[in-house]
Amino acid sequence: MKTNIPNKITAGRLLLAIVFFVLVCYEDRTTLFWADVVFIVACATDFLDGYFARRLNQITVFGRIADPFCDKVIVCGGFVLMAGRSDFIQPWMVVVLISREFLVSSIRGYAESQGIAFGAEMAGKVKAVVQMIALGAAVWFKAYQSLPFLPETLSRWLCYTAVYLALVLTVLSAITYIVKARKAFAPSDGEDAGAPRG
Repeated sequence: MKTNIPNKITAGRLLLAIVFFVLVCYEDRTTLFWADVVFIVACATDFLDGYFARRLNQITVFGRIADPFCDKVIVCGGFVLMAGRSDFIQPWMVVVLISREFLVSSIRGYAESQGIAFGAEMAGKVKAVVQMIALGAAVWFKAYQSLPFLPETLSRWLCYTAVYLALVLTVLSAITYIVKARKAFAPSDGEDAGAPRG
């Protein structure tokens, strides 16, 4: 049987997420440094599995489900664990992030159950990248009280900017999915919007 490299990379990202969660719970600088390293590697695999899936023509149902699931686990889990422990991430922010994921997952699940293709939007992909940058920066700042080669004041400003930009993109991407869903579920010209569905 031919080895499915993208799926193995995706499964590896889930294992890296577990390691990241364990490490990020510690307060010492060295452990947080390695937590950030693991997180960066895990984020890199998010791009690798998609690249190899297209390049090797190994796109599978498992991959389509597991890839976004792993992304949500490591990002949402990281924000949950850093909430209140980071200068920049508060519990209400985590509620916004997780609520968005529940909403979009519900919409996508219903759409695909109706046979409607409901793939990822560019807004969702950009949102995910900014969330990863914001979380990685927050973990690094927790360890070193600054970002690499930058003074503390500028580092704080950049971390706050990244986190709030991630929140804005989280809400905006949810809106794009809602608009897309309204169009996808809208009755066709010849269909009575008030008629019961069979």
